[in-house]
Amino acid sequence: MVSGVLFDLDGTLLDCIVPMERIFMRVVESLGFMITAEKRNEAAANLRRILLHGSAPFDGIRLLWRIGHFIGMPPHRRIAMILLTYRALRDAFLNSPLLPGAEDVLRTLKKKGFPIVIVTTRSAKEALHVLRRHSLEGYFDLVVSRDQVRRGKPYPDPVLFALKRIDLDPREAVMIGDMPTDIEAGKAAGTKTLGVAAGIFNEELRRSQPDAIVSSLYEIPEVLERL
Repeated sequence: MVSGVLFDLDGTLLDCIVPMERIFMRVVESLGFMITAEKRNEAAANLRRILLHGSAPFDGIRLLWRIGHFIGMPPHRRIAMILLTYRALRDAFLNSPLLPGAEDVLRTLKKKGFPIVIVTTRSAKEALHVLRRHSLEGYFDLVVSRDQVRRGKPYPDPVLFALKRIDLDPREAVMIGDMPTDIEAGKAAGTKTLGVAAGIFNEELRRSQPDAIVSSLYEIPEVLERL
């Protein structure tokens, strides 16, 4: 049975992924580049790759540079796009609302006595800012950020770090997230895995084959009883 719950933050508890995608497109267009529908879809797909691998910022910068080249930006505009995009995406994360049911589910799990942990590729400063902004910090026994481990998700390092800190066997824990990197990290660490198909990574999430998938956070307490 599940005795502890590990949550991703972006796109799992926080409704920030789709707004980030929209903001990126607005930044590009604000620099005077009205792109075709085909190139818009390609740019969005590349942005999703950045979000999927958010623990590697330099890879993200290189990918943004290639996106700028793809849509025809000269080098000086690409530099401006990268600077504006990173700032805008960070602001979108910091100011995004919770997904429906987030606080209700956390309250339910806390009442059941589960230790609850955040495992995120965000910095500790960013993650704690968001939790405090939504008055959620009291629900969590631990927040594991990219600052505390050498390798982030999809490697198991942050999950194993969290489990060691709360003294929990991986077989008694579940890693919950909206991206395949969350599922891969949980599997590599030996936990159960639960996918939240409520965003833009649903197809990739299903291919990662978590132990269970929910389409709404409200389903999580019932599903945990069956894992």
